[in-house]
Amino acid sequence: MNSESPRAGRPLGFDRHEALNSLMTLFWHVGFDGVTQQQMAAATGLSTSSLYNSFGTKIEIYREAVDEYLVLMQDVLAPLQQGERGSEDVLEALSRLESVLDGPNAGFGCLATTAMSKPVDEHVVTATRRYREQLRSGFLAALERGRELGESTADPAVLADLLTATVLGTLTIARADPDGRELAAQLKSVRAFVESSRA
Repeated sequence: MNSESPRAGRPLGFDRHEALNSLMTLFWHVGFDGVTQQQMAAATGLSTSSLYNSFGTKIEIYREAVDEYLVLMQDVLAPLQQGERGSEDVLEALSRLESVLDGPNAGFGCLATTAMSKPVDEHVVTATRRYREQLRSGFLAALERGRELGESTADPAVLADLLTATVLGTLTIARADPDGRELAAQLKSVRAFVESSRA
């Protein structure tokens, strides 16, 4: 005889992707150390046993949550990697980044930079390193396109390094800036820098 109550199993209509998004948001807001099994169960509507059966251990859930966040960030990086307009692609990526940071999770910064600051295992280290590499390579590709369009004579590699460091720093500050004013000022300065670097 099954001793679990109806609530203990998966709810009817359980959507794994929706549950994973809830878990991602939980880790984004609270951080790995602060999240409890009870919070994860509450976020998904699952019993603790169903949570484990569906997603695994806490660290396995966190790995998947970080991966899901980095999939979300691919839309931010898309103009850098796939655009054709040089510095305008950089500005578009910054605009998309600002939309993420100003959205429903405003005030919680960037899950990737939080994960970088305290990596829990090699999977997270590798995933966040790949994200930094994608960010820099995206900036580099866009700046090289801009140079080919005659926008700037500056070294694209140097500018890519500078923008990568600046954006990652800004994302880190975003978590410590609950009202968003410092974040808005920093992103405005980054946009101004990109515009001023054009010939």
